[in-house]
Amino acid sequence: MKVYIAQMNVVPGKPEENIKKMKAAVARAKKAGAEVVLFPEFSVSGDFSRLGSRQDEIGFQIRCRDAEVELEKVSKGVEILAGTSAMLEEFMYNHYVNGCVEDWKNDFEVVSDYQEFSIVKEEYVDEFCTDFVKENKKAIVYMGAVGTENSGKNIYALDGGCRVYDRTGKIAYRMPQFRECEALLDITKGRVKFISGQKSVKPAEPIAQLHDALVYMIRENLKKFHIERMVIGASGGIDSAVSAALYVEAIGAKNVYLVNMPTRFNSDTTKNAARDLAKNLKTPYMVAPISDMLEAVRGSLSKCKFERSDRKINIEGLAYENLQARTRSSSVLLSIASVLGAGITCNGNKSEATAGYCTLYGDTCGVMSALGDLWKTQVYELARYINRKKEIIPKASIDVPASAELSEAMNVDEGKGDPIKYPYHDRLFAYWVDQNHGLEDTEKLLEKGTLCREIGADPKYFKKLFKTKADALEDMRAWHRRFRGLALAKRIQFPPILSVSGMAFGGEYTESQG
Repeated sequence: MKVYIAQMNVVPGKPEENIKKMKAAVARAKKAGAEVVLFPEFSVSGDFSRLGSRQDEIGFQIRCRDAEVELEKVSKGVEILAGTSAMLEEFMYNHYVNGCVEDWKNDFEVVSDYQEFSIVKEEYVDEFCTDFVKENKKAIVYMGAVGTENSGKNIYALDGGCRVYDRTGKIAYRMPQFRECEALLDITKGRVKFISGQKSVKPAEPIAQLHDALVYMIRENLKKFHIERMVIGASGGIDSAVSAALYVEAIGAKNVYLVNMPTRFNSDTTKNAARDLAKNLKTPYMVAPISDMLEAVRGSLSKCKFERSDRKINIEGLAYENLQARTRSSSVLLSIASVLGAGITCNGNKSEATAGYCTLYGDTCGVMSALGDLWKTQVYELARYINRKKEIIPKASIDVPASAELSEAMNVDEGKGDPIKYPYHDRLFAYWVDQNHGLEDTEKLLEKGTLCREIGADPKYFKKLFKTKADALEDMRAWHRRFRGLALAKRIQFPPILSVSGMAFGGEYTESQG
């Protein structure tokens, strides 16, 4: 049987636009001699299951049904299988048939689960499809849309990656991710033969898929936001460097403005790294020292007095660190963005979000958080991938200790940096967040002596960090108090996070305020 696979970009809430694409694909399929045309799940409506409610729901159903009627008009001579536009989480495949064969189920089945990209999606789809083939002894076609959707908070990529498993359970044909394409195949008695269209591709390595998903979501959602330019605070550290590289790939170097905002706490190492990053990326670059601004605020507030209180406002210590972060983002970056008609990005990662190691209305500002679902160790892995052909992320940004550089205690040239020890704490935090375990679970593992093995941490590194089990327990409890306390208050005000793990804060990992 000749089967035409249409991997299309499904636009949520625009059935008329989706049907127009589908009708054009059906015309191409007929011309190619197809007997069956396959479209992804929710190809008419887009998937609104995450939203829970929709304005004018009845009116939207009518629009979807009218669009489907238009599709039925072109179905003569070919069978069209399309993911339903039925409301919310209901799922079935609609058949638009007009006098053609209906025995396709003798040769193959169609599935369209696991639409959103995640780093574990490949494993889920492969396991589901190969189990089906073993049980049913026939081919299976996995259909996926491309595009982006959101929950009203977080952002998701639909990566496509349509593929066909033959009757032996092997992938006989596969489409690329993150772009529309079509192909004509012959699927007969569980055997699969490519005829024409998009040639089969091999899946990219996981880190490449992760990179491509982030770039795709940035590009597509900035289009939806009608934002053409971005301003990024370039500290010389790893997070801002990786963010900058992703945005440049998504919207072009001329549209990404990098700004370094040094104080006396910023080392020449990181200032030079920020400059080198801009040079490597060929982006506009500015140095905007903020020390005078900080002293103006400190001096002005120190002269002000409360009525009915003798409390003085002396901005020192942690308050001074927070003032630096807020001045950089809320004052400098947003002011520059306003002049340029641009947006700014949050460079924070999942490790910092878990621990609340960030400043509310400071480095948490942004129209989106590109790295918000990546652990710090994944950010380093992504940096190495970006540098796979040539140095884009400066070596200094990778080698220097991770540090906010907000005080003398964070002097990177003296080897000082963040309080989070990422090779260990990333694993611990991921066990709590990605695997949904509680503090009690990790306390028991520590007592049993199996913590490192269970969470995947390096036991030698663990022993360097903690002299005794009591030290490790105290550290674990302190971070968990932050995770479920102050950090939560910050996370619920985070910008939209680009979801890649299946357990992003604000999306799959939901939290209440109390």
